[in-house]
Amino acid sequence: MNMEDLQETAGLAHLTMSEHALAAAFPVFEQMLGFFAAMQAADEDQEAFPALPSQLSGPSRIVTQDHFRQDNPSPPSQQHTSLVFKLLDNAGDRDGRFVLVPNVL
Repeated sequence: MNMEDLQETAGLAHLTMSEHALAAAFPVFEQMLGFFAAMQAADEDQEAFPALPSQLSGPSRIVTQDHFRQDNPSPPSQQHTSLVFKLLDNAGDRDGRFVLVPNVL
């Protein structure tokens, strides 16, 4: 990627960025493109990922009573569950059981 590509991308995204802001953002955009290239390479590497995770066979994990930590030996109590809902009430915007996180890019 070069600066002209970044300017064009910013324009397509309706971002008004000064030359100084574009120059400051350029290394981060290159790093982001590197991450995308790594993810694409991982998707295309059949030896590294021979099957989809859903197609992999292996032991299924059944959670039993002895699965819980020793300092919390029992499943969540009613008090714990009400605390979770109280915390979620303070989380801001929600869509059903999901917390909405604003896009900051």
